[in-house]
Amino acid sequence: MISEENIIGGFKDLMNGPNREMMYPKAIERLTRLAQLVAPNPLHIAMAVREPCSYYVSVYNQLLMSGRFQTWERFSKGLDPTAVKWSDILRPMTKIPGVAQVSIWRYEDYHRVFPQVLDRLIGQPRPEIPSLLEKRLHAGLSERAVNACCTWHAAGYGGRLGAVAREDFPISDVYPKFAPWPEALVRESQAAYGQDIDALGRAHEITVLE
Repeated sequence: MISEENIIGGFKDLMNGPNREMMYPKAIERLTRLAQLVAPNPLHIAMAVREPCSYYVSVYNQLLMSGRFQTWERFSKGLDPTAVKWSDILRPMTKIPGVAQVSIWRYEDYHRVFPQVLDRLIGQPRPEIPSLLEKRLHAGLSERAVNACCTWHAAGYGGRLGAVAREDFPISDVYPKFAPWPEALVRESQAAYGQDIDALGRAHEITVLE
């Protein structure tokens, strides 16, 4: 089993690709190569999907925490979360020679479907692994933290500003999480995302863990 979150690409592909509305533009190319490397063994693909508004905020958080500063306005320019379809990369995955199965789960349902995810990844019998942790291991940024990054960058500071700001201003009741998208757009994106994943489940080409 290979477990690697960037095997289908990273946010560099998103930022530099010709179509920023495709989550991972190099996914099919990379997975085709992987299928060739493991042949004649069949390739079983298992991955999480995420609501696009939330996904893009997470990518932006990672940019700041890795020291690659840019404003949210610059990052989000031209992005339309409602136009994003995970099916654009998931359906072609099922056609890759050597791919035996594609399974997905919603990031938002992770804690609920965690036992199914383990069963899909490692089969039975599986070890006892706690499904709930005391706290999120890799929290995002609060609005105050993002504002601090902007202030520090304008003052000439560099480096991993996001990582420092996250320590100083962690998400809490005092410091709400960074939520830049308009509420109406988030609702529209959530609806489109739900329809996209539901359609994949009905088509039976892809297993949706629910």
